Amino acid sequence: MDPLAIVGWAAVAFLVVGWLVVSYSKPSPRRTAFEWLSASALYLALLMLFTNLSLKAHANGSTVALVLFLFLGVMFASGLVITLYNAATSGRAPKTGPSATN
Repeated sequence: MDPLAIVGWAAVAFLVVGWLVVSYSKPSPRRTAFEWLSASALYLALLMLFTNLSLKAHANGSTVALVLFLFLGVMFASGLVITLYNAATSGRAPKTGPSATN
């Protein structure tokens, strides 16, 4: 199995587990961290998908598809960085701060 696929499917699995934890737990700082980590897993799964599609477009010589998939990859990579930062700082954020599910 391709390493991108392994990382992508692991991110999807973490996303589902995180979604269940967030859905069935009471609001707490730990739940907020799970919200941000689950959002990060979503961005990671999408980033792996578009990275794989970019590699396939490059192999097929499709310039338009390559540019579009790289653009989407950059967008999801920036979302991943933002959600990871928010996950790392969620313990220090005020209780009325932003939430990954809002």
